[in-house]
Amino acid sequence: MKEIISCCGVVCTSCEYYPETCAGCPAIEGKAFWLEYTGGDVCGIYECCILERKQSHCGKCRELPCRRYFDTPDPTKTPEENKADFRRQMEQLKRME
Repeated sequence: MKEIISCCGVVCTSCEYYPETCAGCPAIEGKAFWLEYTGGDVCGIYECCILERKQSHCGKCRELPCRRYFDTPDPTKTPEENKADFRRQMEQLKRME
């Protein structure tokens, strides 16, 4: 299976929600299932990176990491799990630069 990576650095194909609950941000255009818990129509990171800045991923942004990574933690995870996810995302984005 080909690896799918979202603009925020999440490896979609390694996510526990892929593919049953979520097909990955490239396919769903940032309209993540978890928005039902946090509100909004599209993920703020996806909106900024893809829709506004027209970048392929956040690793190309000089503002990385920005507040968007901290404004909406995954409500289904503990603070420790969210911190670990953030570290993995930053590592992934560095490899993509």
